[in-house]
Amino acid sequence: MMVGLSLWAATAGGSDLPRPYQEALVALRTSKDPSVRALAAIALAHGFGDVPLPDPPEVVDALSDAMHGDADPTVQAMTAYALSVLRDPRGVPRLISAVQSTAARGVDPQGPYSDAVRLPVPYLYRALGHAGGREATAFLIETARTGPSRARVVAIAALGLVLDDDGEVERALTTLSADADSTVRNAARYVMSERKPRSGKR
Repeated sequence: MMVGLSLWAATAGGSDLPRPYQEALVALRTSKDPSVRALAAIALAHGFGDVPLPDPPEVVDALSDAMHGDADPTVQAMTAYALSVLRDPRGVPRLISAVQSTAARGVDPQGPYSDAVRLPVPYLYRALGHAGGREATAFLIETARTGPSRARVVAIAALGLVLDDDGEVERALTTLSADADSTVRNAARYVMSERKPRSGKR
């Protein structure tokens, strides 16, 4: 216990972050277990109950460092996920690669990322929707148009989170609302109906 506390104190340095965030950063930076590092990244993205994150730059910079510096592909993917959840565009290219890798591995687009990291794959798509921007939006639209049926539905749901598309998402959803696949068609119509109140406030 004392060793753990000493490591925490040494690594935390002069940070003003609340202790749960500091402990997650310690795990991200120092754990020898890749799944622990990956789960620490997810925790940093999702937060800790009612404990606010007063200094997001410190967290996003640490996540970016881990994304570029960690040799484990799952850690790279989860740090990219965390950055995108926090709306930092640095995570988008790597997160798109992570989504593509799930398809290459035959992972169910509506299932967990892996046995070790049970984050649902739809969360990766949703993070791209949160991040927004041209690259993420283009990827989601292309997947919604041409991906496997289960991935198309997930991508359509993520498009409902995009706020900076200049009407591109609405046009894509309008086309998809007449798709031959009834599941895709219904998903697009539902997302369109959910986006209307927000688009009216712009």
